Amino acid sequence: MHEYYEIRPSKTQLVFLLVSHALLALAIIFYLQPGLLKLSGLALMLLLAIRESRCLIRQEIIKLRLDPVGASIELEQGGQPYFYSKNKVYQARWFAILKLINEQQSRTLILNSDRFDSIHCYRRLRYRLRQMEHLDAA
Repeated sequence: MHEYYEIRPSKTQLVFLLVSHALLALAIIFYLQPGLLKLSGLALMLLLAIRESRCLIRQEIIKLRLDPVGASIELEQGGQPYFYSKNKVYQARWFAILKLINEQQSRTLILNSDRFDSIHCYRRLRYRLRQMEHLDAA
């Protein structure tokens, strides 16, 4: 049985990204002495924060399809399907990291509850990924 999940851009990840860049900017302000080095560090930090936040905001909805029988995962982004035969899940209490591996490329997704329609959908995906991982190990 195939299950489909829609993964949206995360507001939590965007806030975390901006807060971490702001903390690094504060560290640059307080710990770098020369003025030119401080200004160039702040400019670099600002440009990096803008670039990374734009990437997060512009992320398209990702459709994830699990095939527990074939032990594969299909990821569709921008109408283009990608098939991954191997995966690894690193789970924590508040999020999970899904590492997808193929012959040509690998991809990493950070999964947290605000990327899904509901918390139930998020929990079901984590459970299914854990099941697939146990089937691969057996």
